[in-house]
Amino acid sequence: MLPAREFLLVGHYCHDTIVAKDGSIRLALGGASAHASAVLSPLGVDFHVVAKVGDDFRYGDLAPRPPRVIRGHPTTAFVDDYRGAERAGRVAAAAPPIDPEDLGDVPCRIGMALGIAREIGPATLARLRDLAEIALGDAQAFVRQVDAEGRVGIAAPTPSLRREIDRLDWLKLSRSEADALDPASLRCAAIVTDGERGCVLVQDGREIHVPAFDAREVDPTGAGDCFLAGFAVGLWRGWDPPRAALFGNFCGALAVAQHGIPRLSSEDLAGFDPGSRR
Repeated sequence: MLPAREFLLVGHYCHDTIVAKDGSIRLALGGASAHASAVLSPLGVDFHVVAKVGDDFRYGDLAPRPPRVIRGHPTTAFVDDYRGAERAGRVAAAAPPIDPEDLGDVPCRIGMALGIAREIGPATLARLRDLAEIALGDAQAFVRQVDAEGRVGIAAPTPSLRREIDRLDWLKLSRSEADALDPASLRCAAIVTDGERGCVLVQDGREIHVPAFDAREVDPTGAGDCFLAGFAVGLWRGWDPPRAALFGNFCGALAVAQHGIPRLSSEDLAGFDPGSRR
C-alpha cells in the first residue's frame, strides 16, 4: 500500500482581478487551494495540490505546488468586485474540470474539495472521499452557478452532486450558500461562517457558536479558504470541532489583514490562544 499523504487539496488556481471598494484594481494569484496553502505551508504540513491551469498561467513562481498545465486552454479567471454591499463575481475564463484519475491512488489523512468554478464533479468528489480519512468541502465548489455573461450566482447542487456532498465529513458554507443548501438537511456535519460574528457548527442536530477574533480587514478575498484550512489542521491535530473551528477563525482573521495570498509565518500561527475567546 502506498504511504498516505497528510493533506490533498483539490481545486484550480486562478487569475484574480480584484476591484476594491474605492474602485482600484489589483491582479493576483487566486483560488481556494492557493489561499488554503498559505496556512499549511508555514506549519510544515505535507500537502499536495491537484489543480489545472492553461498555458497562459502567469503565477507559476507563486503557486504553492505546481499545477497541471493544459495546453490550448485558459486559466480560470475571476473578477471580484467589492464596490457594492455584497461581492459581485464574474468568471472570465475557465480551465478544464478535474477528473477522478487526476487525484491518483495515494490515500490522505485530510482531503479538501476546494473548487472555484464547478471543476469538481460528482465522480471526482467521490474519488476524494474514497482517498481521504477525513473529507471536507467548501460549498462554493458545488453551489456556484455561472450564467452566459459569466456572472456568478448560487443555486442548489444537482442530485448526483448532492449525494456525494452528503458523504463528506464536513461542509463549509457562507450564510448566502446556506440559503441554497440547508445545513440541517445535510447528512454530513456543517460549518456556517458569518464574518465578524464567527461561525456555527451544525452536527448531530446541535448548533455550536464559535466566536471570531478581532481583525483589521484589508482584503477579505480567501478568508474562508484560510478558515477551512485552519479548521482542517485542527482536526488533523486531533482537536475537537469547536477548538478546530476557533483556530479556523484565527487563521481567517490573520488572512484578511493582508492583500492577496497572505504571507503567514509559523510564529503568526503559534499566536493562537483559544483561552482568549472563551
